[in-house]
Amino acid sequence: MFELWSIDAIWISVAFLFGILAKRIKLPPLLGYLAGGFALNYFGITEGGVALHMVADLGIMLLLFTIGLKLDIKALISKDVWLSTGIHMVLSILAFSSLVFFISFLGLKNLSEISLTGSILIGFALSFSSTVFAVKVLEDRGEMTSFHGNLSIAILIVQDIIAVIFLTISKGELPNIWALGLPVYLFVIRYVLIWFLKFLDQSELLTLFGFLAAFVAGAFVFEFVGIKPDLGALIIGMLIGTDSRSKELSKHMLGFKDFFLIAFFLNIGMSGLPNLNILLISLVLVLFIPFKATFFMLILTRLNLRARTAWHTSLSLSNFSEFGLIVGVIGVKLGLISDQWLIVLALAMSFSFLLISPFNIRTHTLFEKYAPWLMKLNTDKKHPDDQPLDLGNAQVIICGMGHVGRAAYHQLTIDYPNRVIGIDYNRNVVNNLRSANKNVLWGDSTDFNFWRNANMPDVELVMVTMNDHASNYNTAHALENCSNESIKIAAPGYTSNEHNSLKSAGVDYVYNYYGRAGTEFAASFLKFIHERDRSQMDKTQAPESFSD
Repeated sequence: MFELWSIDAIWISVAFLFGILAKRIKLPPLLGYLAGGFALNYFGITEGGVALHMVADLGIMLLLFTIGLKLDIKALISKDVWLSTGIHMVLSILAFSSLVFFISFLGLKNLSEISLTGSILIGFALSFSSTVFAVKVLEDRGEMTSFHGNLSIAILIVQDIIAVIFLTISKGELPNIWALGLPVYLFVIRYVLIWFLKFLDQSELLTLFGFLAAFVAGAFVFEFVGIKPDLGALIIGMLIGTDSRSKELSKHMLGFKDFFLIAFFLNIGMSGLPNLNILLISLVLVLFIPFKATFFMLILTRLNLRARTAWHTSLSLSNFSEFGLIVGVIGVKLGLISDQWLIVLALAMSFSFLLISPFNIRTHTLFEKYAPWLMKLNTDKKHPDDQPLDLGNAQVIICGMGHVGRAAYHQLTIDYPNRVIGIDYNRNVVNNLRSANKNVLWGDSTDFNFWRNANMPDVELVMVTMNDHASNYNTAHALENCSNESIKIAAPGYTSNEHNSLKSAGVDYVYNYYGRAGTEFAASFLKFIHERDRSQMDKTQAPESFSD
């Protein structure tokens, strides 16, 4: 019998080793954590220590809090979000519940004689997409603020709202009387939290503030009034996300969120080992994931979104969700399904991650390969994600208008007056810069169709200045395949690996941040000293004036 502290030492070690193994074979580390959980289960460790359970629960709340910090609230009221989520869930429930009901007649041990209600409940569980998986995929690709990234997250949020309604109904009880005061509380707490956020420096207090906002102001208060605490963490994040320091806070919380989610995936793997029947049923359910992706593709393109947006969104959401396990637990408590179905749901979710991960890693390459067929799904109507086709007489394009992009824009407009244009796929950034009379357009520079269709006869230079390497690489790759050789491309790199990959993608000049930072710092400091000394010398040598 392992002591609790020993178990925590074991799962941390196993998570590290399996995460490295997954990374070495070019799979997301989270799949390694899942495999580590199954390995622990195989060797008889079916429950984690105190730290594992606490960290796993905190991980989901912290994930939703950081999503809220980045979420565009306006996206939630779009018909593209509500309508696509509702139609897709109905179709998925019908498809998966019919499949499960059919399986129940095969006479499989411990999995037969499931009722129609039980089948619908499992279909409902399988209709959700994994928030954890989708966010990790979008973060790894640097597409959280892209159009399809915002759309994916908004659909997941609507699914979470439906989940809260389901959990409330399944409890058989409504939130308590204190819930009536939530609107007033949220109105007041937003101003209180933003007031604190404005004067906190980048110390450990900023990190502690993030935990306070997510777990106390959000999760604790919502649980107190009888509402799912995860939703509280999400809503508080959305309220703070309107402040200018929300991005800074999000970066501070990033490392903690990633660590907490490791425990979550290990917990799933430790939930049980399958027998042959359970394994086969899980695999059958996973084989129907292409239908889930197809439903999303057809629905989103019928809502006049472009095939590329629908493709990336569909791949991000074409998996089974951790919420399915929660639905399964409720089904067991209500006597609608056997506990064996919990293992089926856990395995189906794990296998769905394994199946979809390689497609998400190569999503841009795959779309480019099959674009002639996929783009036939486009409608003739104007798409809400249409991109600019005419870049005018611009000579310089800057892709990514963050801190680096804005600084480059100001410098280049001196040498190329009225011939510099900025591109960014964050609509808030674009709107703010345009209101400041900057020549900036909304567009996704990682889309090869953007460069293929854009009219840019005078462009000579393209600077790629986005905040993450994945977006910079994808932009360079798309541009290199779709533009003429006379256009020169520049991009920043932090490591030798990034430098080499950017070069392979067609970048002509890679700016090494770390290699040049010290040199430029020293040069600017010496320039400052020389100018100050010269100024003081000029003052001492100036002729004195005398008056009669």
